[in-house]
Amino acid sequence: KKAVQWHNGQKEARIAEAARQGAQVLDKLPTHPEIQELALAMLYLGEGAKTNSTTLASSDARIARFFVSSLQTLYDVPTEKIRCHLHLRSDQDPEELVRYWSKTLKLPRENFGKPLIDKRTVRSKTYDHYKGVCSISCGRVAIQRRLMYIANGFCDELAKPICQRG
Repeated sequence: KKAVQWHNGQKEARIAEAARQGAQVLDKLPTHPEIQELALAMLYLGEGAKTNSTTLASSDARIARFFVSSLQTLYDVPTEKIRCHLHLRSDQDPEELVRYWSKTLKLPRENFGKPLIDKRTVRSKTYDHYKGVCSISCGRVAIQRRLMYIANGFCDELAKPICQRG
């Protein structure tokens, strides 16, 4: 029991230290639109659709809010041009989750298409905290191309010193 308490205490200390270090980095960052666009580009490189539209899907409400907010702030995408589709498990209530995502993203119900239900999940229980995957699209391929160019260029630029050594 003492070992478990000691390990738990050590973990709490490591978590607190990570939070402190993260706050220090955030305090040093300027709050310029270019920083927001770079962050969006890197997120899009990892999570965005690489097809001919600007689309990102996530089950993380924070990521989805950041994506929607950035589309509106950086590119003046009107609310009515942002479309959402939910991908849900069979035991989830589609209307309840449309309300959840609509409120979370501050988008009207009309922006949501018919939720898609994964039939493979029949007879399996979904965790209460899981709200499905929200796929968000604004359809403007120019934004997707710009984000990919920024992200790829940033990665290439930072990788130059490593490539030059090898």
